[in-house]
Amino acid sequence: MSGLNPPLTKHDFTNTCWEDVVKSSESKDCMIYCIAFDKKAKEAQELGNFREKAVFEILATVTMAEINPQSKQEFFAEVFKDMTDEQLNFLAEIAPEISDPELQARVADFLWLIGNKRDRYRMAQLSIPAYLKSATTLENPEHWTDCCDRIERAFRLARKINHQYEVVFAHIEEVLDRYQGEKLWGLSLTLMELLEEHKCGEPVKYAALAEKAATLAESSSNWPIARKFWEIKAKWHCMEKNKSEKRAASMSAAETYVEEAESALKRNPPSYMAASGFLQQAVEAFRKIPGTKARVEELHKRLLQYQEKSRNEMMTISHKMDISELVEKARNHVRGKNLQEALFTLALLGAPTHVSKLKQQVQQDADNSLGIHLVPNVIINEMGKTVASQPDSVFSSDPKKAERATHFYMCLKAIEYYKLQAQAYIEAARDQINLEHCVRLDDILFIVSNSPFIPPDREYLFAKGLYAGLTGDFFTSTHILIPQIENSIRYIMWQRGIITSKLDDNGIQDEFSLSKSLAHSEITSIFDENTLFELRCLLVEHAGSNLRNRMAHGLICDAEFRSPLMSYLWCLTLRLCCLPILIHQQQVEQSNTSTDAI
Repeated sequence: MSGLNPPLTKHDFTNTCWEDVVKSSESKDCMIYCIAFDKKAKEAQELGNFREKAVFEILATVTMAEINPQSKQEFFAEVFKDMTDEQLNFLAEIAPEISDPELQARVADFLWLIGNKRDRYRMAQLSIPAYLKSATTLENPEHWTDCCDRIERAFRLARKINHQYEVVFAHIEEVLDRYQGEKLWGLSLTLMELLEEHKCGEPVKYAALAEKAATLAESSSNWPIARKFWEIKAKWHCMEKNKSEKRAASMSAAETYVEEAESALKRNPPSYMAASGFLQQAVEAFRKIPGTKARVEELHKRLLQYQEKSRNEMMTISHKMDISELVEKARNHVRGKNLQEALFTLALLGAPTHVSKLKQQVQQDADNSLGIHLVPNVIINEMGKTVASQPDSVFSSDPKKAERATHFYMCLKAIEYYKLQAQAYIEAARDQINLEHCVRLDDILFIVSNSPFIPPDREYLFAKGLYAGLTGDFFTSTHILIPQIENSIRYIMWQRGIITSKLDDNGIQDEFSLSKSLAHSEITSIFDENTLFELRCLLVEHAGSNLRNRMAHGLICDAEFRSPLMSYLWCLTLRLCCLPILIHQQQVEQSNTSTDAI
């Protein structure tokens, strides 16, 4: 923004045609004003009118900065840290003279957020009635959010500075009374939630209004809106401490999920998958309401029926890829080598993906496919049951929630990577080894007998499991190796002095589950980040393959034991057994080389 000497004054403001911009704007919205002010600044520059240009530049800057109902001072102070005191003084001088309520509210609120301390309170007072006037102007059945945002901002400012609160409250009541739950449902919902948040309003009056709106929404099969109004009604009853009415409203809210499920079955064609999703939400909602056990059981049975029928709706999406070149490379890696060297080479072919690269890939996918990550993702098993769901959004403002969502998608992507690795490398190399060598169980036993990953008296079990996998019997290898991996991890932790069991009040010492072991704070001293992610994703993550828990509970069918994932798990075990030996060999070779050099 241009600096002028002498500084801009109120006279400079009144001499511009800013009011023409406002009058010609179809919508009285600062975002529309901003574009026009910027255009006027460029026109003034072309005409050499630099004072007018400076006025329009400042107005464009202020109207560009969107102020939401909960805007904080710190954010705007950082964004507009280059704004001079002269420019802020100019805005403070013109704010009371601005006749357009939308522009006045924006300028005054802007000064409340980052203006001089002596003006801030006065500017907040000025913005409150201006926001209410702007809200009335912007009240529109199709775009109610603009109106609602301004009412909410006025309300929060009034509460913050304890000024004109009654005026704002009366405005909210007038709007709610005028629509009577019959129109602008979104506006009524938000305003009621605002009142409830601050424990304002008459509970009996607004509970009745919420019920009326909920009933109207149900009559038009608008179940999400009906549900919100029933939930709001429950909160009003909570405020008046009417437990029975609160429970009844909560029951009605939960029933909307059931109605939405039935609506999904009336589609053409009917969707049992969608109906299952709504019924699952219904079950969760009823579980939160005391005394609904019978209804929960009834809906759970119906849910199982719908999930069974939803299996017919599942589509298998296959992406054909030519991996012949990769297969040949894998064969060449082990071709012509003795058995031990070939197995060591194979163990390293299934190297885990880098966690940092996987996370970067998920974030890039999120940026390129925004819509996919805004819609909650669920994983459904072969029986139609939900086994995992996206916990939050990748775009959440809460870093922990965004991290959980990112981890969810990392697991999904990793599983596909493991399958490809198995098909392109592991299976090809395994097949080549079997072509060149007549492998016996003793051959495997000899290789793993010195592995520090294997506890004493477990060598035969590991050899048996690895031998079965090498010969293609993944039914046997998977059943043997998964529990042995779990035990080995506890064994290594115990060797490091980490307690791997719990002691209850009766003196019973139960061993840690695999999930608990892999979540231990000291596990990172044993496994690197990539291997640890791989173990969790394959064995215990619901968003991954969760093989440990699914196998333990008999949830893996015949066909899945032939999945490339079982091959990858077998190769992972081979790597865990062989890698310490390989590292030791390298250290010995390096030591010998150093000695020869001396």
